[in-house]
Amino acid sequence: MTDLNLPPLLWLVAYQMGLHALLWVLSSLLLRESRAAVAHWGLFMLLLGAGLALAGGRDEPRTWLFFNGANMITVLAFAVMRRGTEQFMNLDRYDREQLAVLLPVLGMIALVGPSEQWAPLRITLTYAAQAFIVLRMLGIIRPALLQEFGRSAMLAICVPGAAIGLIAAALALRQVVMWKTPVEMQLNNIGNVALMYMYLTGSALFTFGFMVLLTQRLVASLRQATVRDPLTGLFNRRAMTEQLERQWLRHRRTQAPLAVLVIDLDHFKRINDTLGHAAGDSVLMHLSTLLQSHVRGEDVVGRVGGEEFLLLLPDTQSQQAIALAERLRVLVRAESLGTTISIGIALAHSVDDNAESVIARADSALYRAKDAGRNRIEVAD
Repeated sequence: MTDLNLPPLLWLVAYQMGLHALLWVLSSLLLRESRAAVAHWGLFMLLLGAGLALAGGRDEPRTWLFFNGANMITVLAFAVMRRGTEQFMNLDRYDREQLAVLLPVLGMIALVGPSEQWAPLRITLTYAAQAFIVLRMLGIIRPALLQEFGRSAMLAICVPGAAIGLIAAALALRQVVMWKTPVEMQLNNIGNVALMYMYLTGSALFTFGFMVLLTQRLVASLRQATVRDPLTGLFNRRAMTEQLERQWLRHRRTQAPLAVLVIDLDHFKRINDTLGHAAGDSVLMHLSTLLQSHVRGEDVVGRVGGEEFLLLLPDTQSQQAIALAERLRVLVRAESLGTTISIGIALAHSVDDNAESVIARADSALYRAKDAGRNRIEVAD
């Protein structure tokens, strides 16, 4: 048997996997975001480290656990990693597809003996399964990575991931070509040493890459919380102020028309007092859905107060704004929400000193609608 000088390196790599597993487990306890995916990644590192540690304990006489068991655990580790990654990307999990691959592969590895004559089959199955799992996973998550995180992040995950998958495929092919000479992991040769460094590099890149994506998702979530109303999901007052300023500057630069609608629910306090705040929240959410479904893609909708909403309508003339307001007023009355809406409309004029003056005129029109009996539309001068 070839002199065994590689196990210390195997144990070192297994130790690193254990540290990464601990990092992911701690992250799953501290983070609510993507907790199930993070737990899967921790288990992936733990299983991979266990498989490498078992391979580092190989000796004569050969035993099933250190040879067959080690191979099975590493294949299972990659399957767990793929499942967690699909969860992280909020994709449908391909559990049936995974089982269709895992059951025959693990079954064959389990049933053949640990003897050297069966080593080529075990090695080929193990690397081929790992290659398929990694490359198939990358093909599935690539579009979702691109959409959520952008091209750079997608390439940062997919390029090294594809390299690892192709290396695993090459190792399987190498064993097929060298069928009579088993290239087992514990043997001291340049290929296995390179493989250990690949595991070290790959695990570090995996941990770093997905930690970065987790951080980006958390930052995006925090940013979203600062500009969105938590109940309706519409832009909040702060975000609408920024949107108004942007549209105002565009209006001043291009002289394109800009209409502003301030919408207020009539007698909304009565709903909260008689039916409860849950009923009031339901009305607010229903109205927000109605507003979003009846505006154009370029229009901006926000909730700027308890029962007050704001619509910014670029490239909209007075008659168009009035027609939309009337359509919304009639729809709300027909929805049997237990309330109606009053609407103030203002168009940006050259006499306006700033964006806030347009809102002030729309507010004044809204107050006139309220004073005139509610369920009305008033247009500012």
